[in-house]
Amino acid sequence: MMTSLAGSPIGQVTTITGYDPRFRESYEVKAFLPDDLPDKVTLPSSTWLVLSEAMAELGRLDAAASLILNPTLVTRMATRREAIGTSALEGTFAALAELLASEVLPVSEDGTSLPPNVREVRNYARAADLAYTWIVDRHITLGMLAALQAEIVKDTDGDGPDAGALRERQVFIGAKDRRLADARFVPPPPGDHLRSSCERWLAWLTAPAPKANIQLIARIAMAHYQLESLHPFSDGNGRIGRLVSILQMMREGALRSPVLSVSSWLKDHADAYRDHLLAVSQSGEWAPWIEFFATAVREEARSGHDRIMNLLDLRTELTHRVRSAFPRARIALEIAEDLIAYPILTVADAHYRYGRSNQANRNAIAALVDIGILEPYGAATYDRLYWNQQVFQIVDH
Repeated sequence: MMTSLAGSPIGQVTTITGYDPRFRESYEVKAFLPDDLPDKVTLPSSTWLVLSEAMAELGRLDAAASLILNPTLVTRMATRREAIGTSALEGTFAALAELLASEVLPVSEDGTSLPPNVREVRNYARAADLAYTWIVDRHITLGMLAALQAEIVKDTDGDGPDAGALRERQVFIGAKDRRLADARFVPPPPGDHLRSSCERWLAWLTAPAPKANIQLIARIAMAHYQLESLHPFSDGNGRIGRLVSILQMMREGALRSPVLSVSSWLKDHADAYRDHLLAVSQSGEWAPWIEFFATAVREEARSGHDRIMNLLDLRTELTHRVRSAFPRARIALEIAEDLIAYPILTVADAHYRYGRSNQANRNAIAALVDIGILEPYGAATYDRLYWNQQVFQIVDH
């Protein structure tokens, strides 16, 4: 596959050698060194149309999130949905209910009581929560990305001596049981060239020329391609790259809160996603990739808007039912108001979030069970879980 990059107009290949301990053999392969991103790009009218539609849908999505005084109630679920989708793109699968249940049950300090797949997805959710807090008053930096990468791979197979730092070893993109010569893509070797390329990529994100000449979503698509091509970390690059896309939208004001979950659409088009990224390196043509990425943003922003509106309608319905059945049940009402963000809970979790005594929270949950707003989840008797299935029906749709 790397032979198709030998004539790339936006990069060059270089021969690298090393030792592959998996097969106990030396290797000699070609790695791709992408050129720096351009300050201008020419796009056809068809691509501009999709970019315009994507921006319009982003605006509608952002406006929908502003309809609620506490946007966390819709951003939390979008982040968890993104955690599921972005992890699935890397071959790690977990159900949304598994993730949310893991966040309310006590686990060991290192997370070893969690199934490996759930731990990995939960790591991403935690990293994203941190990132969305940091980006409010900070630019994207290598230090920020390294810290997020360390959180994502913590206590997983990807954790290692260079977690939280630029990689110090060669990596490749392709089947893990295949030789490097059969790799789909080999990114630059570690060292000074990789670091300087990453630093120039970061400078491009905020440089005046590309910001003036290239539409926002097009710039985000191009930045995503470049980060994937550089592959600066030993693991977690795809998840970091897709997270950066959301951070760019927030930093530049296209989103006030992280309500976009673009990975869900990319997961459903995974082969085309990977093919488009590779095609940029092969051909130097930006338009097909930018249009593909803009389509992902448009479709996910559109469905995300509908999802938020459905969740807000459900919240209104649930709180009305509680007020009608228990006019003075303050704790039950607070729980019902938050179910669109916290649809799985335990008595201990309710105590943590709302205070009151365990008995008061237990009574509130029992009241919600009586009117069908909550029902038991799973078979546990200690730290018993309760959930509202309607939230999942909306979010998983």
